[in-house]
Amino acid sequence: MSGRFWAIATIVAGLVTLGISVAFAMLPEVTAAGGCFARDAVVQFEFARNVADLVTIFGEPESACRPQIVNARDAVNHLDMLAFIPAYTLFGICAALFLANGVWQRPLVIIAIGVSLLAAAADYLETTTLLALTQTLDAPGGLLQYSQLGAWSKFVLLAAHAVFCAGICYTSDKPRYILGAVLLLPPFGVAAAAYDHVALSNVMAAGFTVAWVALLVMAVVSAVRAKGARA
Repeated sequence: MSGRFWAIATIVAGLVTLGISVAFAMLPEVTAAGGCFARDAVVQFEFARNVADLVTIFGEPESACRPQIVNARDAVNHLDMLAFIPAYTLFGICAALFLANGVWQRPLVIIAIGVSLLAAAADYLETTTLLALTQTLDAPGGLLQYSQLGAWSKFVLLAAHAVFCAGICYTSDKPRYILGAVLLLPPFGVAAAAYDHVALSNVMAAGFTVAWVALLVMAVVSAVRAKGARA
């Protein structure tokens, strides 16, 4: 398949991923939770280490907000499993193939695709565990260890995917040096979150957002240029 095909596939998968990320905030359970549901609670729940962290996120057991936050979190996680994880995984795979002009046999491409699939597996581990956690917030047992394992593995693997895509940019016949540099941002964001996930998780989110938007924009530019060249 041609590079233009994979550019278009990247655009479609990227727009679907973007649309789903917007849809999270529009879920009825999220809007019903209103001020009870803090936007940064999504990542903080993923990184929760103990019962005290869970109380900070969900409130005390007798809190009127707790049931609303649980409903909102569960709704977000169900949409995550059904749509968001498959969408961003497909985006990552298509992006690697787009950057390689459809040549999937290149080692960096194979590794990038494999890492995308592993990140999805880690995310499913995390999300299924989070759904179990909301049913037993006051006595999580060993569930927090699994949710943290899934969350950190996911973000590390997604950062690795960005690095491998940067490698594809640098080693292609027509190198994309600027895009390659932008794709090196996610590892720094993950490192910042590992240092202080409460204060710096937004830095990690920003790194992934900038990198993925840059990929999407480059795919649009390439698809338009390829269409013009064929005209």
